[in-house]
Amino acid sequence: MKFLKYAVLFLGCIVWATGLNPTLLALVGKYRLITDGYQYGDLYRMANLSAFKDPRQECPAYTPPARKSTAKKVHLYIIGDSFTEAQRVGKSDFAVDHYAYVKWADVLHVKLDTSATNILLLESVERHFRQHLATPVTSVVPDSATFTQQISSSKFMHKLDAAFNGKQAQDRFEALLFQNEAFLKVKEWKADFTYHLFHRVNTNVTLVDNDRAVVSHMDTDTPNVTSSFSEVRNSELDSLVMNLELTKNAALTMGFDFVALAIIPNKVSVLQPDYGVYNQLIERVYTHPKLPVPYIDVLTDFRKMGAASYLKGDSHWTCEAQNLWLNKANALINTLVDQENI
Repeated sequence: MKFLKYAVLFLGCIVWATGLNPTLLALVGKYRLITDGYQYGDLYRMANLSAFKDPRQECPAYTPPARKSTAKKVHLYIIGDSFTEAQRVGKSDFAVDHYAYVKWADVLHVKLDTSATNILLLESVERHFRQHLATPVTSVVPDSATFTQQISSSKFMHKLDAAFNGKQAQDRFEALLFQNEAFLKVKEWKADFTYHLFHRVNTNVTLVDNDRAVVSHMDTDTPNVTSSFSEVRNSELDSLVMNLELTKNAALTMGFDFVALAIIPNKVSVLQPDYGVYNQLIERVYTHPKLPVPYIDVLTDFRKMGAASYLKGDSHWTCEAQNLWLNKANALINTLVDQENI
């Protein structure tokens, strides 16, 4: 009995330490001792509604279009978010010789090869575009070597504060203890019962398109800049475009040959833009008379695809929609290479 008591105490300490330490939690996930909670989609993870349980599947390998014949090598650098992270997009998806990716929150130090055609692509989901371009972009800086710098405080007290941050710690304990199949099924029963009886869902998601689709609450019922329905004044739009201009100028000074833009639509902007008064952010940016960069536009294409453009239980695109975007991205790259050769 004494042994059992100490065993339970030891196990509790392990769970407590792992829940407070992101590094330990990542190590547990690496060895597949737990699931990350996203195996059925990020929106299902919040809503737990059985109608939107959508097992994650790997996309078939994508073959980029033929490279343009050029004496110069082509180097592509992407500042992006989860749509272009390594789990979804990589070097093999682009007709380029060199590829580097950095998250918006980090900094990519680069030593550019000036003998190559260097292209910088700014990729942002619609909900965060206004935040990313509120100031000129500083995620890429020139240096004597190329490497990624993760921006986080090295001070012990800051790390300690992050470990005990209520929301972050809650999320880690949630992933550690309650993302297994048994608990997910119980949460699913509860979520389905609440929805069918009271027509209520988790406050982090919104049901749209006559409840046939689930989207992030950030994209709908909030006055914040993440929403597709929060007002974008012309003065703010001008500021966004001006910051793109400043970003482009800084990149050209750094040695880049081209800067391009890609805004990925919010799921609700595709499936139900009349949910509220749509602010038309993407169209207004792309048609702005002073827009200084070429762009990749998939909004109309995604609307034609309808529900096939986004995963059922996730805020990210399907393989079909991803391939469509990659086709347009590679077409733009080839166009820019052609301009370089003129």
